[in-house]
Amino acid sequence: MVQLAKPNPQTEPVNVEIDPPCDVVIFGTGEMAEVARFYLEWEGTHNVVAHTLNRAYLDETSKDGLPVVAWEDLNTLYPPEQVKLFCPVSYKEVNLHRKRLFLEGLQKGYDFIRFIHPYARYYGTPVGRNTFIFEDNVIQPHTVIGDNCILWSGNHIGHHTNIHDHCFIASHVVVSGAVDIGERCFLGVNSTIRDNISLGEGCVVGAGALVTRALDPLTVIVGAKSRIMPKTSDQLDGI
Repeated sequence: MVQLAKPNPQTEPVNVEIDPPCDVVIFGTGEMAEVARFYLEWEGTHNVVAHTLNRAYLDETSKDGLPVVAWEDLNTLYPPEQVKLFCPVSYKEVNLHRKRLFLEGLQKGYDFIRFIHPYARYYGTPVGRNTFIFEDNVIQPHTVIGDNCILWSGNHIGHHTNIHDHCFIASHVVVSGAVDIGERCFLGVNSTIRDNISLGEGCVVGAGALVTRALDPLTVIVGAKSRIMPKTSDQLDGI
């Protein structure tokens, strides 16, 4: 249950408790995992006890003093009744990679924590599992943010906006009011979405692009001139 303190002055954090304290295993050992572990240890609600990776990529047994274990062995070493997961994986394959890992974790029987940075402006609206919200996000009232989303620092999420599962929103994005953002969308740095429109599943909005009308699923729109590309997002080699 979300417990929300009265909003403090801009220079002080809002005290938000999303999940009760627990032991946490972080998926990954790269930069994203390092950032996630820093925030979790700095904020202090949860206790990070290990990292995990697929066995094929397991080339170290420890990471900064914590064990690194094979994803395939996780249920034996850290069973679901003892830990929760946090999977701060990037937007690879237009968020499909993170979606697959999240669903695999659920199938293994695990629950996931959420992290909302204390310096985000947040008013207790719904936020899904494994969602990672960085500092200086402004999340206005009547928003809904789904499972397995990442909101990097400094975004504006307007009132009555619905962000569906598995989305990635990079820094300094402006999402105006009453926008519906479909599953697996990627919004690049400094992009802007006007109010009262929808983005279909799997859209990619490039850095600096301005979206002024609804986008069909898998649309790719890029650049300061906001050109719609002939390729769909499932045809991209990378973002």
